[in-house]
Amino acid sequence: MTTLAHATSEKNADTRERLLLMALRLYAREGLHAVSLRRISIEAGSKNSAAMHYHFHNKTGVIQALIDMIANELGHIATALRPEHLSKRSLRSACRDTLRPLVKLPARQRWGADGVKFLSRLVSESDAEISSMVNAMCAPFSQRLDRALAEELPALPTPVRRLRLMFMSTNVFHGVAEVFWLTHTPLGDLSHFDEDTLLDHLVDYLIGGLQAPSLTTP
Repeated sequence: MTTLAHATSEKNADTRERLLLMALRLYAREGLHAVSLRRISIEAGSKNSAAMHYHFHNKTGVIQALIDMIANELGHIATALRPEHLSKRSLRSACRDTLRPLVKLPARQRWGADGVKFLSRLVSESDAEISSMVNAMCAPFSQRLDRALAEELPALPTPVRRLRLMFMSTNVFHGVAEVFWLTHTPLGDLSHFDEDTLLDHLVDYLIGGLQAPSLTTP
């Protein structure tokens, strides 16, 4: 690659990243349907108002690029946190290990807090195409927890088990995204817990719901 071509490639990569991070910030704070691609281009400082279309084609392309970026970082965090010697894990440890990368993301990347808020908006989307992209990202985590729960509670009907996992997933994304509200709850300031302690209490809460006896048939 010539020096000029290399410089052009680096410039395009820098522009793409700048656009992507601006899209993440705006989508996280204002929602997917409140922000146009043109506005993202302008607020990212691009002289070309069509820059988003050039790099991502359309909004679906932007959302997929953001999902890929976040999923890639969560994978790196999970790998870094994974113990060297894996033994058979309890349901609690499986839940904790699965949730830990998401809880750690805001501290690991400057865009991490926006990333979690963006994910919390995605899981509430009814758009079929967006749901398909979210499902593709979340499937490995959901399936891992589903297997752990099936082994731990074999008597729990499969439809009930999976419904509880979906309730849990939604609660986790929204709870982690809006953790700042703990400073002003109706019961006072609960923000004094450190990150790991909050994760432990979150896991305890979720395990209680997952293990509750089923009082109805699926």
